[in-house]
Amino acid sequence: MFNVKWISADAIPAALQRAGYYRHLNEPVEAESICLDVLEIDPENQEALVILLLALTDQFEDGLAEKVPRALEVLLRLGDEYRRAYYGGASRERQAKAFFKRTVPGCG
Repeated sequence: MFNVKWISADAIPAALQRAGYYRHLNEPVEAESICLDVLEIDPENQEALVILLLALTDQFEDGLAEKVPRALEVLLRLGDEYRRAYYGGASRERQAKAFFKRTVPGCG
């Protein structure tokens, strides 16, 4: 049986650092889970939204149809125009790469 561990507002910085580590370890599902926990406490946390968006785009190759709409929802929650443009471009690039790998034989 799993023991659920709740985080407090004071633990958000450490949790986000851990989410970043999980992304770099190629464990985007774990990073996504941590970010969702943080966003339960602080729904507008921009760092959590960015890490969540990147974790979702890390999963595009595994489930393009499911992850792209979720990534777009997160993208629209980013607070400033520059971040939306920057991460929107990165998201679309990753989407194109995932699509290319799925549709071009021998690629990837």
